[in-house]
Amino acid sequence: MTITARTRLIALIGHPASDAGSPPAVNAWLEENGIDARMMALDVPPADLPHFLALLRASESFVGCSVTYPHKQTVFAAVDAMTERGRRLGALNTIRREPGGQLRGDATDGMAMLSALAAKGHAIAGAGARIIGAGGGAGRAIADAFAEAGAGALCLEDTDPGRLDRTFALVRSAYPDVKIELAADDRFDIFVNATTLGKSADDAVPFSNVGFSADAIYCDVVTGPAPTPMIESAKAAGAGTISGHEMAKHQVQAQMRFLSPF
Repeated sequence: MTITARTRLIALIGHPASDAGSPPAVNAWLEENGIDARMMALDVPPADLPHFLALLRASESFVGCSVTYPHKQTVFAAVDAMTERGRRLGALNTIRREPGGQLRGDATDGMAMLSALAAKGHAIAGAGARIIGAGGGAGRAIADAFAEAGAGALCLEDTDPGRLDRTFALVRSAYPDVKIELAADDRFDIFVNATTLGKSADDAVPFSNVGFSADAIYCDVVTGPAPTPMIESAKAAGAGTISGHEMAKHQVQAQMRFLSPF
């Protein structure tokens, strides 16, 4: 794709942003659909986030941006408006720049994971799901989407008790019929790694302490140059898997629907 002065820009902001898996998938989609726009990953340290958002407001070259770790919850307080889903979650992963420079946010991580599971024939309704990293932006969005889709039970875990309490409160308030399980064991149908475990070679392998079952489905939000050790272990056990790259492909559709005029 040739980039000209007319090419619209979509940033992916994070810190670090060098291993982000979204730009290649988004750019392939834009090219396939004949859209003169391009996504690029920008490393934005937390202290510099206000400067980037000021640029996003100021420049009509930007369509908006995708938001990844560690900015999803910080941008929540910085936008002018958001979807009800974003407001419920308290974190955003997509920001659209309106014609006047106002910023509107949404949270599409949960919908992307649901779509990736559905594409492989996996239903959420009635299922039990265990989610680690459930207090983070992606984890909370996935918990919300699973509950909205009729999950029978959720086991939610996070290393930050305060963040986890907010996710518990969201599920209990918005979805009182969904059972919250406290036993973090191997009894679940779906296991989701919504942490950054797997980005580094020396990271612990999520769920390896309870083993991998061929009857379960293992989902990862982590993208990288190769399948994460968790996904490889699950496949070796004959289990169903959703990799971070598969989720990212469905994320493209969800984010591009929100980033009008696409």
